[in-house]
Amino acid sequence: MKTAYINGFGIRPWESAHPTDDVKFTTTTLTNHNFNSLWESWCEIMDQLVDWPIKREWRAATGAAFNSRTEEYLYKKNHTNTLNAEDLFKKNKKSNIYSTIRNLPNSPRNIDNLALEGSHDTLMIIEKNRSEIEKLWTNMTIFEKSITPEKISIFLESQPDTILCRFYDSETHTAAQFFYITNDNDNTLLNLMEHNFSQLHENEICSYINNIQSDHPA
Repeated sequence: MKTAYINGFGIRPWESAHPTDDVKFTTTTLTNHNFNSLWESWCEIMDQLVDWPIKREWRAATGAAFNSRTEEYLYKKNHTNTLNAEDLFKKNKKSNIYSTIRNLPNSPRNIDNLALEGSHDTLMIIEKNRSEIEKLWTNMTIFEKSITPEKISIFLESQPDTILCRFYDSETHTAAQFFYITNDNDNTLLNLMEHNFSQLHENEICSYINNIQSDHPA
C-alpha cells in the first residue's frame, strides 16, 4: 500500500494509550506497511523541507550497567570511537545514564537509518539552525528513562524551533512521526503532506493497517 498521513493536535505517539490533545502542539504521522517504503516517503518530505536542514540523532544507554570502573571505561572508549568530533557523548551525573547526540547528514538520503528502524528509544532532532549541543543534550535528558507525551511537550517548549521525529516498526506496519509546536511554520509540512500523500482519519487507520480496501491508496 502507498504511504498515507495522519494529522492531529496534541502529542500523539503511535503506541501511546494516553496521548495529549493540547492544541499548542501538532503530531503529523506517515504510515506504510514496510520500513523501506516509509523511509523513502520520509526522505521525499525532508528533501522538500529545505528550511529545516539540521538533523541530529539522540539516544540514551539505558541498558548499560557496569560491574567495574574498567568496564565503564571500556564502554566509554568503544562508544567514543564511533563518534565524530562534533558529536556529544556524556554521562548525566544525577542519573548515571549516558546519552549521545550524533550529527546526521543534512541530506536525508545519506542518513544510515538502521539505528532508527524499530528503535522507539531513538529520537531525531530537526532544526532550522544548529542549536548549542550542550544545551540540547541537557534538555534531552528528560527522555533518559522514558519518552512520553508530557515529556515531549516539555522539551518542545524548551526548544520551540525544533521538530522531533520518531520511528515505529511492527510486523504489520510502520510509522514516522513529527512532533512540533503549532504555528504558521507547520503549514509548510502539512502542505507537503497534502501534496504527496492521501490523508487518513482516525476511523480509517485500522482498515488501512489491515489492508482493507477503501477510497484511500491501496
